[in-house]
Amino acid sequence: MRSRKWQATAIVIAAALALDQLSKEWAINRLSGGRIIEILPTLELDLTYNSGFSFGTGAGHGPLVGTLVIVLCGFICWRLWIETLTARAAILAAILGGALGNLTDRVLRADNGPLSGGVVDFIDVTWYAVFNVADMFVVCGCIVLVLHEIRHRSDAAELPLSEEPS
Repeated sequence: MRSRKWQATAIVIAAALALDQLSKEWAINRLSGGRIIEILPTLELDLTYNSGFSFGTGAGHGPLVGTLVIVLCGFICWRLWIETLTARAAILAAILGGALGNLTDRVLRADNGPLSGGVVDFIDVTWYAVFNVADMFVVCGCIVLVLHEIRHRSDAAELPLSEEPS
């Protein structure tokens, strides 16, 4: 069981990181110089660099954001270490993979000290925000984690006191 959890964890982290970095490389190659690709009336691909938090807030605080991400990644790694459910480990791995994708940008694109690099964003929902594949892994992973916890807790609440959920 433990081996399956670590295999799932490694696959999800590697997939999230690879998809994120490959999509960002594509965006840099295809969208540099102000090129915009319109997908739908309110969805376009438009290259930007975000040095702050989500949705461009906190611009210029990249090192602080990067430090917080490192701390959160450490917390997720600890949770993965003690986790017994493969499904929950895979969900946490998706969140970790996304966080590592954006952290990679902060490190590799740093030009003004450690963690100062801008995160590559290119999926532009024109009425809302610009984001990337890593952000999708983090946000979707968090939503799935909440739903998993609600379901898991309600399943546990229905069991007699002598039984434990598997």
